[in-house]
Amino acid sequence: MFKMISAEVYKLKRSESFWIMLLAIGVLSVIFSVAFGFIPGEELMGMRPETAGEMFMSGFGNITQNILFLLIGFTVVFVNSDFTLGTIRNPLAVGVTRLNYLIAKFITILITCFLFMVVAILATGLPYLIFEPWGDVFNLSNFLATFALGYLILVAQATLFMAIAFITRKVGTTLGIIIGYILFDATVAAFIMMTDIDGIVRTVANILPSAAGFYLAELSMGTAIFGNIMMIVGIAVATIVIASGLAIKSLTSKDV
Repeated sequence: MFKMISAEVYKLKRSESFWIMLLAIGVLSVIFSVAFGFIPGEELMGMRPETAGEMFMSGFGNITQNILFLLIGFTVVFVNSDFTLGTIRNPLAVGVTRLNYLIAKFITILITCFLFMVVAILATGLPYLIFEPWGDVFNLSNFLATFALGYLILVAQATLFMAIAFITRKVGTTLGIIIGYILFDATVAAFIMMTDIDGIVRTVANILPSAAGFYLAELSMGTAIFGNIMMIVGIAVATIVIASGLAIKSLTSKDV
């Protein structure tokens, strides 16, 4: 078990793809921060952060969406490639159980999501110091709560992507399903934002990643409704449990 985890972590450290994705998150976050710095506040309808501390806190919604797309690449590189190249047979041939293999993959997901979050947050907040002072908006308790919720959301999405990869075992099919899911999310979110529709449609929209990003932004500023946050936590935990169960069932019930 621990040897399998060590092997996966070593593979992560030695992967050029992982470091490229980490660099991409940093670059995207810096661009986001600098763009807000150059655009006058009146052109952003008052949405421009007035201090670096405020930017540090308000960037969570954008951060999770940027990372979500890069998690697709992570899924393809670190899950689908094992099936495509046949390397999944190597640990199984030396006695590693399929469950331990899956646990090692999940721990790799935990590490990856944490590093993606840390890089994105630092690369979003620190460059803004060029344009504005730190200020006194930053609240440590709000920051830690928002980081924890954002991390949970990312892990839930990554676990879902992992389950899809284990079920399909094909790069093209995995990419098609995940991209279709993200496009559906973006379309529904845009539709809800442009209308006053309520009822079941808004309820569905509230469980999608775009809504999660909105609630993260609210939480970071201390304006979130407790019920909404608990709903997001419940959905994220349920996603992790159900997706993990599907991945286990797929991995243990099919030949590799």
